[in-house]
Amino acid sequence: MLNIENKDKLYTNLKMVLKRQLLPTEIWQASGHDEFRPAAVLVPMFWQNDEIHVLLTKRSEKLKHHSGQVSFPGGGFDESDITIRQAAIRETQEEIGITADFIDIVGYLDDVETISGFHVTPFVAILKDGFKVIKNNDEVAEVFSVPLSFFIDERNCQQQSANYKGKNVNYYIYQHEKYTIWGVTAEIIVKLTTKLTKQLK
Repeated sequence: MLNIENKDKLYTNLKMVLKRQLLPTEIWQASGHDEFRPAAVLVPMFWQNDEIHVLLTKRSEKLKHHSGQVSFPGGGFDESDITIRQAAIRETQEEIGITADFIDIVGYLDDVETISGFHVTPFVAILKDGFKVIKNNDEVAEVFSVPLSFFIDERNCQQQSANYKGKNVNYYIYQHEKYTIWGVTAEIIVKLTTKLTKQLK
């Protein structure tokens, strides 16, 4: 289903299920969320050992927000970005060294909000062959990948709840080897795999 023989079909399915308005030019979605800071993440995917993998980072313990957590490369919008799409590309290059010429954005998912006050637009990208990871040690502790098939298997996704500021909050969680993937990162993965699973049926 997600092997190298179906590479072109996967690209087609991604383009069918993701939002693509204003792509492949630019996109700006940061207005209308005055109480939140606009931000963007990149969901980078690439082929390895004849199957598609999702690239993830483990954030440095030095960071103010979400330190030590597994996340996608990304961060807050800067006025120099002009568009929220560009923020995802810039932050990816700053954090893990992958430059824009290796990033093929195929679409984006619905925005998500974080408890730290960010309004995040997730952009889904296929990384072109030959990309190199150069880790920014001040921001990123580790870079690793997980097969997309792991996330598509519903048995690997659990739901848990926690009390946050007096409210019961439900969240998704994946455990892949030594990495615990939860919170907004897991929510974005669920959004993507839910759309893909419906399309692939």
